[in-house]
Amino acid sequence: MGTLLFTLLLTTLVSESSCVQWSSSALKEDAAVYTCDNSDLTLSWGVSKTTGETIVDVHWYYEGRSQELIAMLAQGHLNVMPSFSGRVELTANAGIVIHHVTTGEKGNYSVEVNAQNKNGGFVTLRRTASVLVGEGLMIRDGQLHASQMAVAVFSNSTQQWHVVLACGTFTYHDTPPFTLEWTTPSGQSVSSSQYKEGQFLLLLDNPVSGGSYTCHVPHSSASVACLHGNSTDVSSTVVVDDVKSRLTLLEAGSQLLKGSVMELKAENQQLKGSVMELKAENGQLKGHLDEANVMISNVSKHLVKQDTQTIARIDSVSSLLSQHLNDERTKRVSFHVSDLKDTTPSDGDRLIFTTVHNNQGYGYHPDTGLFYAPYTGTYCFMSSLWGGSSPYYIDVYLMISGKRELRVYIKFSSGGDFDAASLQGVVSVRAGQSVWLGVSGRGNLFPPDSISNSFSGFLVSYDL
Repeated sequence: MGTLLFTLLLTTLVSESSCVQWSSSALKEDAAVYTCDNSDLTLSWGVSKTTGETIVDVHWYYEGRSQELIAMLAQGHLNVMPSFSGRVELTANAGIVIHHVTTGEKGNYSVEVNAQNKNGGFVTLRRTASVLVGEGLMIRDGQLHASQMAVAVFSNSTQQWHVVLACGTFTYHDTPPFTLEWTTPSGQSVSSSQYKEGQFLLLLDNPVSGGSYTCHVPHSSASVACLHGNSTDVSSTVVVDDVKSRLTLLEAGSQLLKGSVMELKAENQQLKGSVMELKAENGQLKGHLDEANVMISNVSKHLVKQDTQTIARIDSVSSLLSQHLNDERTKRVSFHVSDLKDTTPSDGDRLIFTTVHNNQGYGYHPDTGLFYAPYTGTYCFMSSLWGGSSPYYIDVYLMISGKRELRVYIKFSSGGDFDAASLQGVVSVRAGQSVWLGVSGRGNLFPPDSISNSFSGFLVSYDL
């Protein structure tokens, strides 16, 4: 018994280790991706698989104003949504390149890969990346600013105090995909020591050499830093006084001097307290006048706020109506299919209709029997089914992403007559969810007549 359990456990572990999974070079979950304005955005997602494993379909999404389907890949065909038409290119087996990305398209991008393993089971992989689109160096005011920090910094690696030069300030969420180089007074080029709070820092060696220190972006990193043309020569210079620097180091290491500074600060605080007392006495004299001015200001702000809110509501309603009219023209989805691939399905099988009469929006996939909703909204689904001969029956469910939503059941009469069954319903479906017809039990029997059995659906309305 113990040997059997060990064998089953080992088989399970081997099966899980060999299933479809992300490749080692794929973007990690919640990875930060940077690109320049009007440049290409590369989302390098990749999936590794072995013989017998297949990728059924891939979906890409963008979360900006709302969740939006970018494109989907099925049967080797890349179907790009209208808002990204002509800009999407497939790379590897789950990655894409979006051309001409603008600063307004920053946000979260995600991918969903549906695959089938060797045992016929389905596997779903999902990942998300945070994309930041910038222009220039992505510096707060568009220019580099080199400066010497007012206080020295203690380095644990050298066990010394150092004069620190700073250059920035950048707006990246974390460390930029490049570094700044510094040119010392002797002409030597050195890289920045570290990046902290939007600035590249350089810890000067002791003893400090006075003169001009210039920070700049290396030419090899110009494209990564979103610099183009004449803007690639971006630099800033700070002049370091070696005498002043030595005093800074002495000040950092002198506890006695720090104590004196603290005493001076305490005296300064006492003087500030006296000033505050004088201001308080003066404030009492003009308190009534200030209260009147505040009341007048509040009334004025309230009137301005009311007007601003009214205009904002009008603009919002107008924008939604315009978007709704535009979406009604572009987001049209419907399908009608017939001809069952298997007329005697087993328990848990999916009904696959192979003849496609209509497939507006390319949501239905005849090889898998799955319909993928390209938009979130309300959909209507219908099915006409025909069978006969006792002791068989029809027991069919409408499935949405693996969940049973509707059911039709009819048992054939003992006389062998044919009976018909129909299923219809109006349901809510999210973008990217799959819809199909599944059977229950082992007594389902359908005639080979292709027209007698059909499956249809269409988008009634989408969610704003």
